[in-house]
Amino acid sequence: MNVQRVIAAAVAVVIVMGAVPAFAAGTGDDPHPTKDKSTTLSRQVEADYQAWLLERQEPSATTVSIMTVIAPYKYFWTPSHAQEKSYYCGPATVQVIDDYWGTAASQSTIAKYLGTTTAGTDFSKVDDALRYFSGRNYVYRTCASTYDFYACVEYGLSQRGNPMAIDASIDASVWDNYVYSHAGHIIPLEAFDWRTNVVRLNDPYDESYWRAGGGSTFGHHMYPKSQVAAGVMSHFRHAVVY
Repeated sequence: MNVQRVIAAAVAVVIVMGAVPAFAAGTGDDPHPTKDKSTTLSRQVEADYQAWLLERQEPSATTVSIMTVIAPYKYFWTPSHAQEKSYYCGPATVQVIDDYWGTAASQSTIAKYLGTTTAGTDFSKVDDALRYFSGRNYVYRTCASTYDFYACVEYGLSQRGNPMAIDASIDASVWDNYVYSHAGHIIPLEAFDWRTNVVRLNDPYDESYWRAGGGSTFGHHMYPKSQVAAGVMSHFRHAVVY
């Protein structure tokens, strides 16, 4: 085979690979698709959400300046817990939110309940764990669009009164603080402020600890809502727990 052709082919492969974000091993989000089971509670919450949504209209261009003054916001401050294993973002997220409501169970206990393995945690079970450990009526919901995600954040924090959990794909070329991309990551979401279009996460994953040269991702960080929405909507689940 012509040596020049081999070299050219190799260069082409490198260029193609470089054009795609290199997603590292996840932080503990199980990549196997599963479906959440509909329950009486989830159906009731969905009905309440749809009724609330009818009263909430997306602001038009003419009302944006007014909305920046009266736009809704809600802040919780959840305790920070670093995930104890590289694949424990699910148990750690449940622990963070559980600790907000009272005495937190250990991550190993939560992991056992969730069925967490080295492949990670099935996000569709996070609402079950939060109901079990915190006693709060958490439910899982799939978001239909970016706007629907924003509405879920507002509804979950301001109407349901719960710190939330999200499941996101982290693209380091888009996300602040991250150096590496991660195919899936489960994170508590504890605040939103539509006056400045930000949300605050309480990340259990410290990339600088688990990855050489990683970013300072652990703990409370504000992010533009568009970054977080992109992460949730690019994940195969498009889901939140609120």
